[in-house]
Amino acid sequence: MGSKDKLLHELEQAAASMVQGSLSESSRQCGDPCCACAHDPASRHGPHLYFRYRTEGKVHSVYVPAELGEAVRGAQSAWAEFQQIGTQISVENRDRLLSSLERDKQLVRAKRRRKRSK
Repeated sequence: MGSKDKLLHELEQAAASMVQGSLSESSRQCGDPCCACAHDPASRHGPHLYFRYRTEGKVHSVYVPAELGEAVRGAQSAWAEFQQIGTQISVENRDRLLSSLERDKQLVRAKRRRKRSK
């Protein structure tokens, strides 16, 4: 299996579960003045996981329940892997394009030299 074929296979695997967006964790104060979090920042509730994504120019933030945290982290990680693989494929494609352009440039120069020498 060639390098590009291997990357495409990895890309296919990542695409199965990937989700574009970012994750953040935050701790919060609940608002109950009798709660320990009201007086001690170390006692705040959390950390809570949030999934953020952008669509139609707006950023959305969605709370992720603890029992889904691992799955959402995996989906977001698959997106990062997808981007990395896409970049690797792009680099290989760019290198081939640059080589092709350089070959074409050399051919044009060789034709010019032949015309001049006639």
